[in-house]
Amino acid sequence: MTSDASWLNGRRVFAISIGHDMLAGVANGMGDAGAEVVRIGADINLSSRKTVAAGIAAAIAKHGAPELVAISVIPLQAMRVETVAAMAEADWRDAAMDGLRTTTRLLQALGPHLKPRGGAIVFVAPSLSLVGAPGMVALSTLLEGQRGLMKAVARQWGGSGVTLNWVSAAPRALAPFEDVALAAKPDAVSVALGRAPDPRAEIAPILGFLASEAGRSITGATLMVDGGEWMVP
Repeated sequence: MTSDASWLNGRRVFAISIGHDMLAGVANGMGDAGAEVVRIGADINLSSRKTVAAGIAAAIAKHGAPELVAISVIPLQAMRVETVAAMAEADWRDAAMDGLRTTTRLLQALGPHLKPRGGAIVFVAPSLSLVGAPGMVALSTLLEGQRGLMKAVARQWGGSGVTLNWVSAAPRALAPFEDVALAAKPDAVSVALGRAPDPRAEIAPILGFLASEAGRSITGATLMVDGGEWMVP
């Protein structure tokens, strides 16, 4: 991963984390590799498409346009463990629909700044949505909605030189999941590597690769970075 980490050196990266901070380790790793990492989150007004666009425009006016954008949008309410039968409509809206709306607004805000010059957008999210998690219906639905949105926009923006990809990390590699009861593997096959990848040392360079010249042919893809826990085709 040396060449990929070196691509990050001197590059401007926006790390946009809304709600639970899934990007802390990844952002630190990109900074270790020499990237100028701009953390964006609580400072953005999410109330409308206009306010989100203004927040992104302000960050670009201050720091310059990014070459790589890492995104994680997981509202605090999405981490609630609740059955689908018990979930109230308001809880569903707060946990799933609001997060998908925010993700859409972020992409709408980033597009005008990235499409004229190209760039890379990489979502970082827990891999559990690909296999489901008991009691985490809203989170699984939100993540799969975001992943579908990522693929659709990747097709729309590919001709402009903007790539979008999805990194499915092992939940245990992301701090907000340390105390959450997660699904166990239903068979006797162990996690292939025997551990979750380290976000700072092992996931951050993957984002650098996806944004580098070597990774420019990859778009709309889902990369499993969970140590071989869920080998999803």
